[in-house]
Amino acid sequence: MESVPPEIWTDIFAFACTDDGSTGRALSTVSRAVHLASKPLKYQSICVVGPIQLRKLLTALSALSPRARQIKYLFVANLDASIALDVGGPESTTEIQRTPHADPDKAATTEEVVSTEEALLRMLHLSSSSLVALHIHCTEIYRQSLLPEMTLPHLSELTLHSEFRSVQPTTRQPHALLPSLRRMRIHHFGYLPPDFLRQIAHAAPRLTHLRVPQRSVSPYTVQVALGLLQGVAAAPACSLEEVVIELDPAPTSVCSWAGNIRAEQFLRKFRTIARGDKRVCLVDGRNGWMTVDEAKEGWLQDVCRLEGSRR
Repeated sequence: MESVPPEIWTDIFAFACTDDGSTGRALSTVSRAVHLASKPLKYQSICVVGPIQLRKLLTALSALSPRARQIKYLFVANLDASIALDVGGPESTTEIQRTPHADPDKAATTEEVVSTEEALLRMLHLSSSSLVALHIHCTEIYRQSLLPEMTLPHLSELTLHSEFRSVQPTTRQPHALLPSLRRMRIHHFGYLPPDFLRQIAHAAPRLTHLRVPQRSVSPYTVQVALGLLQGVAAAPACSLEEVVIELDPAPTSVCSWAGNIRAEQFLRKFRTIARGDKRVCLVDGRNGWMTVDEAKEGWLQDVCRLEGSRR
């Protein structure tokens, strides 16, 4: 290795560490020289499936310096239960009520049970300065807003697959939490706030590509977001180059005929908008569901594309 400049090895390891984290772990066991050269890239690309993996990764990351935990690509799935996390540590993001111990030697191993939302927020906090692509798949998380209330300055791609529970409108003044976000994909959400597109426009002013389910937007909000209505300004300034709308299955229930009529009216309006504006694309939403493995494969393809474009 001594005959090759360190920056060359850095580029090689950066290309290699674009999987679920297996390559980074393997490189650290090759030799001392390879371990040291690849250490800053060990956590560049990480896949977390389930609360146990999340706990282990949080424990490992909390013991590292910021330079050694540069997570750029993160895939998270199946976080649907509370998990036990080690209490305290320099990277804790919130104050936690600790369980008292009579034996001080056991206090260091005290555990707390936290929600998966809190655990995920801690993970995002640890990686906020470096995160480029985030995929969250098949989670059941209670939260008050669709987007995390933290700044992710370098995040350029965000994919949310399967819905959060209790997604509610927020009264907070929106601001650019995601200033670098260019692509956002939202699959299979049952409900989004009525002013969702306006919130996204404020949070991600450079967003160019958006994919949403039909039930989460209306023809009016799409037209406003694209600046298609005369006398109504785009929100806040239209940067969208493509809006993909996943169409709902055709309504069949005879018990909600009023809702069926409204759905048909919306569908006709969406088709009219798509015919008049090439930025709008309508796709069949019935086949959009993915397994965790399928979503992970899509994430890995995005990682390779993003890492390749940066070289």
